[in-house]
Amino acid sequence: MVNIRRTREQDGDEEIPNMEAMVATAIANLFPGLTTIEMIARIISDIRNGVGSSGGSGGGGQPTGIHTWLERFGKLKPLLFSSAANPQEAEDWITHMEKLFEVLGCGDEFKTRLATFKLEGDALNWWKAHKQSKGDDYATTCTWTKFRTTFYQRYFPLAEQQRFEREYNTIYQFENENSGEYMKRFLRLASFVGPIVGDAS
Repeated sequence: MVNIRRTREQDGDEEIPNMEAMVATAIANLFPGLTTIEMIARIISDIRNGVGSSGGSGGGGQPTGIHTWLERFGKLKPLLFSSAANPQEAEDWITHMEKLFEVLGCGDEFKTRLATFKLEGDALNWWKAHKQSKGDDYATTCTWTKFRTTFYQRYFPLAEQQRFEREYNTIYQFENENSGEYMKRFLRLASFVGPIVGDAS
């Protein structure tokens, strides 16, 4: 039964529903047998844990399906990739993808499928052929690390990798180069060569 109350502005015998009572009744129906304090504690706990989010698409919870991830990913306007004129373009695209994954909090199990969704043209043809050679479920089982390695093998030729490794191992600051420019060059080489084995000094 809904409690009613009178307002000061009311003239006559009209009665309006008491909203607080209606909310309390609705909550009591959701959590039968719990005291008000227990209900509030449970609601707060559910909010903190993200319980009740619709399929992971709301309430701050993480998505559990590729479709929800794809929707969130698409909202960030990820760059397409069709080919690379040089290794830096390939590295820039991978870096862009990783930046988006970090912002989304995306798990490794979805990264490869999200990134390959943005492949077009020659890159898409390469991926389809590679995927077919590995088997039907390869797209869902391929880790991001495995994809990155395969991607770099395709778009970062061995000769270029070796050239960057040599430059990285013998890097020094040019006379006409300030510290910021040197550090930028060093970090760029380090990103190509993999884990940093030394520091900029």
